[in-house]
Amino acid sequence: MAFIRPDLLKKSLKYLSVIQPKILYVSIDGPRNKYDESLVEQCRVIALNPGWDCEIVPLFRDNNIGLVQSFVQSMEKMFSEHEFGIFLEDDVLLSPTFLKFAEEIFLKYRNDNRVGHINASNFIEDFQEPSSYSYFFSEYTHVWGFGTWRRMWKKYDLNMKVWKSMDQKKLLNKHAFSVRERKNIKKMFDLHCENTDPWACDYQWQFNLLNNQSLAVTPSVNMSLNIGFEREDSTHTKGQNPMASPLGQCSFPLKHPSVIERSRVYDKRLANKMCPSYCSVYFNKIVNKVNPFSYI
Repeated sequence: MAFIRPDLLKKSLKYLSVIQPKILYVSIDGPRNKYDESLVEQCRVIALNPGWDCEIVPLFRDNNIGLVQSFVQSMEKMFSEHEFGIFLEDDVLLSPTFLKFAEEIFLKYRNDNRVGHINASNFIEDFQEPSSYSYFFSEYTHVWGFGTWRRMWKKYDLNMKVWKSMDQKKLLNKHAFSVRERKNIKKMFDLHCENTDPWACDYQWQFNLLNNQSLAVTPSVNMSLNIGFEREDSTHTKGQNPMASPLGQCSFPLKHPSVIERSRVYDKRLANKMCPSYCSVYFNKIVNKVNPFSYI
């Protein structure tokens, strides 16, 4: 999915050309104004000439429908024709091993509802499971390149209607590791529940997995990098990338975990990184006040 950043699209496709997927859906929304027209057209030309021989399915729109509807309509189209697929935005670079990794996971868990998402990202670089498996299971979904199945997409509800009537406390207590994290997640879920004009679609996707008790496959090495930060033309990625990790490559054949269960050790470390507890926040403020050079 691309829009008005031809330079990023070129970089993303350059990395993708090493993988050379046989079928490429290219989704590009219509321009919002005169300024967008030239950039949108440049992106369409680039998308139709990705740099390798493949079947290209263009999903181009004359009118601008926005990021969220572009995502939903594009995914609907892809899953009307395929059982599983990978979603990628123009500012994400993929490791050359991710497609092969995802293909094996797609087939292994194609009929297993306990698994619903494949992360390309691993935000804890030094995390080591006690075993030497190629991946583990998490309750956190990342969208900087991800794979999923049609069976999971069918359960996706952009309006999250069931959130209003369910036992919210039970779901949040089971998933989150701190009061602060629970409050933040509840705030985002409340904001997107029955929202007629949502500004994001990933919170609803995270809820989809939690509500259906499905886990996300997370590779032992990081296989995606978002390069869309620190740009005026970015929608959500402002400032520096707080989760930037070098691109890694997984080894084959994959070593599959013997049990499908959440890695609470990994998820707790990830939760502390993404949303530290109130105690951690206050402690760091005190440390910085006492020793302002403690983090230099």
